[in-house]
Amino acid sequence: DNLARPVIACLSIVSNEADHILSKDSNESFVPMLIRLSNEIRLLAAIVQHFMKAKSDKVIDNRDRRSALIPLLHSSWPVLTHIGDKCGSHTVITSSIGKLLTASLLLTESEEESPLLDELVTLAKTVLAKSKSPSSNTPMLTFVEKVVDQHGAERNDTIHIMIKDLILVAYEAILSVAKADGCEVPQLIAATIFKTLSSCAKKCPLLLLTIAREGKEPGEVIHSCIEASPQTLKSNEPDAITTTVSFLAMLISALKSISLESLDDGQKQVIVPVMDYINRSFRGEILISLVTLSCCGILPLDAVADFASLIQQILFPSQWHDVEASVTAAFFTNQFLLGDEVKTVAIATFKRCTTSEYPTSAFADMITDMWCMHQTDDTGAIASGEAVLQFVKKFSNER
Repeated sequence: DNLARPVIACLSIVSNEADHILSKDSNESFVPMLIRLSNEIRLLAAIVQHFMKAKSDKVIDNRDRRSALIPLLHSSWPVLTHIGDKCGSHTVITSSIGKLLTASLLLTESEEESPLLDELVTLAKTVLAKSKSPSSNTPMLTFVEKVVDQHGAERNDTIHIMIKDLILVAYEAILSVAKADGCEVPQLIAATIFKTLSSCAKKCPLLLLTIAREGKEPGEVIHSCIEASPQTLKSNEPDAITTTVSFLAMLISALKSISLESLDDGQKQVIVPVMDYINRSFRGEILISLVTLSCCGILPLDAVADFASLIQQILFPSQWHDVEASVTAAFFTNQFLLGDEVKTVAIATFKRCTTSEYPTSAFADMITDMWCMHQTDDTGAIASGEAVLQFVKKFSNER
């Protein structure tokens, strides 16, 4: 209390000073003012975080910690909401508010603290709505991810509505930034929201599959992410590739975890069409992109193993006739330069993966070998050379 109240008082004073500067339409002293605000918010976040995590302190139990901190946070919301509304487009402010929100989540472990969680979520939505760049979005999405990790698995409709609203505000912010800056929506989606949605896929998959803005078809957000995936897999940004692959792998696991028998008829009418769309996309454009980029040696080497694993996850529960056209299309592009023998062996191995759990290490080795052969300057020579003969011999024996 003695530490936090002066910080809150200072926030109020500096916020009023910032309002005065803004009223004059002058940026002369505004940046230093933003930094002062940010530092005070970070200090408040540090007080909350360290006070809650000091578990070695046997004198004060967690209930007393909450009793001390929650009234202080309640008293800070008006000024913090005002700061978020006025300055939420500045990354220095969203970063510090994000740290405070994430630290304060430690106080919402029990259901009785749902009013505090509601306040945290409301402040996050206020800041997200002011976002004007991916960098100002990121701290809030980290908070959303933490909310999902901590509360997403709870069977609580109120909390699920909070999560849905947070994601929709973030999604709207992404679309707004893309429109204002002329950015490509798929790249922006991957860079900002895939990691958060991966947490949803793990903790609350049914919720993820239904998230949509008012008046839109159920699953609007996941549709956009699936449509963005083939393009983001081709990104020049390693982080975008990694995040996309992780999201897709988590989504496959989520689909496998859903038992249609446990859903009522109304839920099935909403969920089944979304699941069908996702499965078709995995077996279509996404699979073509994964196979082409890995087997034709296009993507970074350190991503090959993850691509191979994801391809296998798509193939194993599939029927060959559902994926044959996509696999064949990938190997018959002009980018595949290793000749018909390699192509025949590789396609046969892919087919086998739909009927049995082909050894993961062997499958990854096969794709890595094709990747490596594509790195030579003279792939024409490779196609008729010793490396191809060794490849055919090695992986024909695996069949």
